[in-house]
Amino acid sequence: MSKVAERSKASEAMLHAAAKGRALMGGTTAMRAAGETYLPKFEAESKDAYDARLKSSWLFNGYRKTSRDMTGRVFDKPVELAEGASQRLIDWCMNVDMQGRDLSTFAREVFEDGLSGCGVSYIMADAPPREGEVTKEQARASNLRPYLVHLRVEDVLGWRAETIDNVTTLTQIRIMETISEPDPEDEFDEVEIAQVRVMDLIEGAVYVRLFREGADGADWVQYGETYQSQAKAITVIPFYANRKGFFIGAPLLDDLADVNIAHWQSQSDQRNILHFARVPILFGSGRQDDEPLVISAGMAVTAAAPDAKLQWVEHSGQAIGAGRQDLKDLEFQMETHGLQLLVTSGAQSATGEVLDAKKETSTLAMTADALKDALEQALIWMAEYGGEDATVEVNVNKEFGTAMLTAQDVTALLSAVNTGNLSKATFLREMSRRGFIRDDLNPDEELDAIETEAPDLGGMGDV
Repeated sequence: MSKVAERSKASEAMLHAAAKGRALMGGTTAMRAAGETYLPKFEAESKDAYDARLKSSWLFNGYRKTSRDMTGRVFDKPVELAEGASQRLIDWCMNVDMQGRDLSTFAREVFEDGLSGCGVSYIMADAPPREGEVTKEQARASNLRPYLVHLRVEDVLGWRAETIDNVTTLTQIRIMETISEPDPEDEFDEVEIAQVRVMDLIEGAVYVRLFREGADGADWVQYGETYQSQAKAITVIPFYANRKGFFIGAPLLDDLADVNIAHWQSQSDQRNILHFARVPILFGSGRQDDEPLVISAGMAVTAAAPDAKLQWVEHSGQAIGAGRQDLKDLEFQMETHGLQLLVTSGAQSATGEVLDAKKETSTLAMTADALKDALEQALIWMAEYGGEDATVEVNVNKEFGTAMLTAQDVTALLSAVNTGNLSKATFLREMSRRGFIRDDLNPDEELDAIETEAPDLGGMGDV
């Protein structure tokens, strides 16, 4: 039985690692769909009660906000080709994926996927297959131009690499694709067909095979003939947001994901306890079981027993305040986790002198550098596909308009806030002084705004 469509262990591990980020990026709908994976059922809780609690839970999405905020910092200026690029390559980059997206829009999707997913995303340079010898003029006339394809970890089933001339080289890759074809039974409809593309590097040439599932779920079989690509290498390049090995990444925002999931669970607990706090329970004692009990406006309840009692019992509400504080603390932790991406990697030397700020690099800046490298290699391959000059340089923004903090600075500030030795207002003032927050921000007013304007996760005011 063919294993061409089976996922490798490395790919499966990354897919599992990306699950938290994928669910959080999908928002409340995706988190509810995940069910007990991220919202465990209480002991002895019935299925109906759990389903009701799940449907009433909603996600405060700090993870998606951070991912998009940090992506927005990098793409505050568009990704562009540097001066000296060929005009044809410039023209191609106006519709770099043949689906209407320019280079900057395409790059933004790749960057956010790597940042919010499993720490790696892939770019493939591709071109339509050509039959026989085709001149540049014929290629232009037939629009046989190269283009870029964004591949997520879900699309890459597996790969092989070998050391060739002391360089780790991709020698095989399997990619899951979905092909749309006209429905043979309905001229106005289309059918989607799963297809596995296999590319092999053999003695400096790339050969491509396509596999499709047989009829009625039969084994995967090769579809069409093997053909040779125009490329001299397998033109798939990884973009590493957090590299762990060749073609392998790990979630960069995993700690943030865990805090956001804890907030999701705490918020569910808070709404659940509010349900009971808002609905008083009627308690009665000393009454006979056969005595009628009707509760309604304008009616009185009587009992023959002299010691009979009937009263409403309400939740004290003491736990509600603790729950609201827990939610606020988790939200603050999510904010600080996001700031870690802007922390510089600079440290003090043995002589105690601090490295020059211009030489220090934040995690976000290094990730932007990794994107630049991946895009340049992909565009070089695209240029080679089209017979253009392969000299390519891409400008990616790394000026985030902030005075970077050192790791020691952030650790000290956050520790002081979390231990109660530094107020949040002072923390905001320091962030403003460092350039993380606009200069005209009033920390006291900001904290008041957080208290009064932010969604009341407890569903009620201070208790």
